[in-house]
Amino acid sequence: MDKETIAHWQTTNTSLLVHAGIESARLDCLLLLQDELNKSKEWLLAHSEEAILKPHLIELNKKIAQRAQRTPLAYVRNTQEFYGRKFYVDSNVLVPRPESEAMINLLISANKQKVIDIGTGSGCLAITAKLEFPTATVLATDTSEPAIIVAKKNASTHKADIQFEQTSLLPACNYQPPVTVLANLPYVPDGLVTSHEITLEPSEALFSGKDGMEHYTALWAEITGCKDKPDMVITESLLSQHDAMLMHASKAGYSLDKTQVLAQRFVKNNI
Repeated sequence: MDKETIAHWQTTNTSLLVHAGIESARLDCLLLLQDELNKSKEWLLAHSEEAILKPHLIELNKKIAQRAQRTPLAYVRNTQEFYGRKFYVDSNVLVPRPESEAMINLLISANKQKVIDIGTGSGCLAITAKLEFPTATVLATDTSEPAIIVAKKNASTHKADIQFEQTSLLPACNYQPPVTVLANLPYVPDGLVTSHEITLEPSEALFSGKDGMEHYTALWAEITGCKDKPDMVITESLLSQHDAMLMHASKAGYSLDKTQVLAQRFVKNNI
């Protein structure tokens, strides 16, 4: 073949990804074409017989080889959408999940004077909170320095004024209330691997002991020891973990206020 057309490249590489066990093969190829050629899906379909220039073809073939090895598409593209915005992602951070948008939805009717996002990763929750609620003061924490670098990159891109701190769980309990905590901590039980892709995401951002609750158990214990407890705590966990989460929250002096998808919102009891 003298030239590699858009249609031929997509057909050939859709087949390649199908054989690699990727169910979204055709869509993945289309998204990579859109990225590399900077064209819309409609344009690509209307110009399917156009040749792909060699520099673009080299990049496309490099990326399709990565995807065929089951590298998460978000890492191949270095981008993932969250709450209608695009965030830079790489293998230093967990790929933002659409179900985590429920945490922002629960924040809408919460106290937003000060928000602390624990385990910020890519920064998608903290940055979205700041952009959706501009008057809020937002602090984002993570134990991983590479993750904080990614989060800062995203904050700069979105022009979001976020404070960052490299620390485990809550920062020192010297903040002034009212405070709402966003905690999307690791909650996958050790050994529960649902796809090859997640084995390529940072394990420290996914797994949390035999029952998947080690990080949250530590968080609630930390909150219990705070003199000035957060007014609200919004968490994300598996549905099968919600009863255990409620038990920990109750012991710390909180009541379940609302649930949406995998997220739960707890409010501090007035004593």
